[in-house]
Amino acid sequence: MYDAIAGSCWALEAKYYSIAKAAILARLEAGLPALDASESKPRSYVHVDAKGYPTMWVTQAGELAGVQVAPQGHGLNLASGIAQVLAGRSGGASSANTSGSKVAVIPIQGTVQKRGGYCSLGTKDLVAQVQAANRDPEIAAIVLDIDSPGGQVDGTEELAQAVALSGKPVVAYIDGLGASAAYWIASQASHIFINSASTGYAGSLGVLCMSINQSAFLEKQGVKVEILRSSRAVDKARLNPVEEMDASVRASVQADLDQIGETFIAAVTKGRGEKLSTKEDVFTGKVYKGSDAKKYGLVDAIGSLQDAVNKAASLAQSGRGGNSASSFTQNFNSAWQTSSPTS
Repeated sequence: MYDAIAGSCWALEAKYYSIAKAAILARLEAGLPALDASESKPRSYVHVDAKGYPTMWVTQAGELAGVQVAPQGHGLNLASGIAQVLAGRSGGASSANTSGSKVAVIPIQGTVQKRGGYCSLGTKDLVAQVQAANRDPEIAAIVLDIDSPGGQVDGTEELAQAVALSGKPVVAYIDGLGASAAYWIASQASHIFINSASTGYAGSLGVLCMSINQSAFLEKQGVKVEILRSSRAVDKARLNPVEEMDASVRASVQADLDQIGETFIAAVTKGRGEKLSTKEDVFTGKVYKGSDAKKYGLVDAIGSLQDAVNKAASLAQSGRGGNSASSFTQNFNSAWQTSSPTS
């Protein structure tokens, strides 16, 4: 039963509880088990389509070139396949099916994790989405819809590289917060928008880890913890919450943090290039509001998701912004001209 609940998108919605409770109680009152294995069906994940490709989010109806999709949830919809939206010029719902004129909108929202969680996709899932968008001939460009404080280092570099190596233009849109690992990913896009000069934030460029020593607390509780290691495993789990961190462990952790930090800095520097200001050291870990992020070159412009989609479409039309844009530019231009109104 838990497996069935945990594997579904509505697992955290309160309304599911009342529906499931009524159904389960009715079965129990009828002398039936709460969940009959013989009635089970192959699990269907809403974030994966029939072909096994991850689905993508599309924005609210009417916001992107007149695409007709009824809004659900918090102004976002899960499409049944790889969700794409027509970018740039509004040509009505019918033109959304034109080959090569679509922009995939991929969400990077919540804490960045390699395997994801209940409320967010993992970097492995997001890499698959970027790759799927690159394979799809109907998609001309990609927008990353970002609202994230950052998160796990493991997996971030892989996703950032997937963005950097995308054959189709990628534009990042920071909707509120693009910090730390989330900014590492955004920095590899061709162009970065942020939603507000005053309430949007970007930065926190750096790496940290936290060690909490609980030994004093446990001692007050009358608990004494002793770790026993096999004779040769003298270095096993030296970073733990019940032993003092000695100098050698601290030095080793610091060296790892510095190395990862330099990898982070190198990626951002390569991605943003000469756009970064020389007047401000943006690698101190400081978070900047939108206007300052633009001033120091962390973002290119303050704008909306529609602006980001339009920019992605423009890069695709011009054949700029991707590593192999020429392979789809011709189809995109043809579709663009076909779907555009004529005078």
